[in-house]
Amino acid sequence: MQCDVFYNPDREKLAKAWQQLEAQAKPNFFLSWLWIGSWLDSCVDDCYLVEARIGNEVVGLGILVAKKSRLPFDSRRHYFLHQTGDPESDKLCMEYNDFLLLPVCAEKVRSAMLSEIFLSLVGRGTLVVGATKAGIFDSALRLGVERRCVWDSVAYKLDLNQLRADSMSLEQSLSRSGRYQIKRSLKRYESLGEITIDTAASVEAALSMFAVAEHFHLERWGAMPGQSGFTYPKFKHFHHTLIRRGVETGEVVLHTLYAGDEPIGVIYNFHYGNQVYFYLSALNYKLQDKHLKPGLTAHYLLIKQALAMGMDSYDFMAGVTRYKKTFANCESSVATYHYQQPHLALKIENSLRNIKQRIASGSSPSPL
Repeated sequence: MQCDVFYNPDREKLAKAWQQLEAQAKPNFFLSWLWIGSWLDSCVDDCYLVEARIGNEVVGLGILVAKKSRLPFDSRRHYFLHQTGDPESDKLCMEYNDFLLLPVCAEKVRSAMLSEIFLSLVGRGTLVVGATKAGIFDSALRLGVERRCVWDSVAYKLDLNQLRADSMSLEQSLSRSGRYQIKRSLKRYESLGEITIDTAASVEAALSMFAVAEHFHLERWGAMPGQSGFTYPKFKHFHHTLIRRGVETGEVVLHTLYAGDEPIGVIYNFHYGNQVYFYLSALNYKLQDKHLKPGLTAHYLLIKQALAMGMDSYDFMAGVTRYKKTFANCESSVATYHYQQPHLALKIENSLRNIKQRIASGSSPSPL
């Protein structure tokens, strides 16, 4: 196996190599060229390509963006896998992060790529990987580096094939409380008129729905920096690019749900590898009725649709919320990790971070 690092690779050649490996790897949506290529074109100027080959066959690819440390008098650099280190750009929320790998030799290739990255690129700097499933990058620890968890959460998924195997309807899989809340919410919405799902059939329709989603999202979460992602121009630019490239292929799917003429909200999903990935909701909370559950109602209807379409799963991804727990039958741990060579400055920095975290939370930080 041969691993190499290239600075600012030719984007056209990279697109061809990525898509060829993607066809064999069948990765998650966030490692598709649709996402990665849109991210490169919208957010990335300079980058490093890590490539692994066995003979002439490409078996592993990954893209790193370097950023200087924000600490004064610190010359070390952070290398972000499929992210930039810029808070505005990283509002895109990369999930299930990993290298793009040929499945039959994935663990071997991942280990070799990590070794090459630390040897020829990262050095005394930091490799940042997030959000990734816990344990995916444990082979880095065999290189003698230290790992620090800087963020963790739970990802939720509804395995639709499991429902089919158990001969269960969606309603039967829910708790009594969940069924009751959904039934009551549907009845209240139906009093306003027929409930319908309008799915964008063109790029123009999808962009129009995205603009409606912006209005609802800002109204719900706030228009100050650090609140809604829609406050960031790069966030919107990226999604405009993604929508233009992905709607006609059926991989980017926007729905607006209505009760009569009243919008319930906009749901922004990805359809990839026969799975539905729920990315963003922008819901209408103007109706003053506490029994209306726009998120619960919208996902219930879209999961029913996914079942009818023969999809394998409905993936809510990371973030702990009640509606995800209501529907999910699978959970997994996800986190963002920093990997660094052990040295005194790192130990001091970690100690200071731990003190700050204890002060902020009143408890010990998450375990590694």
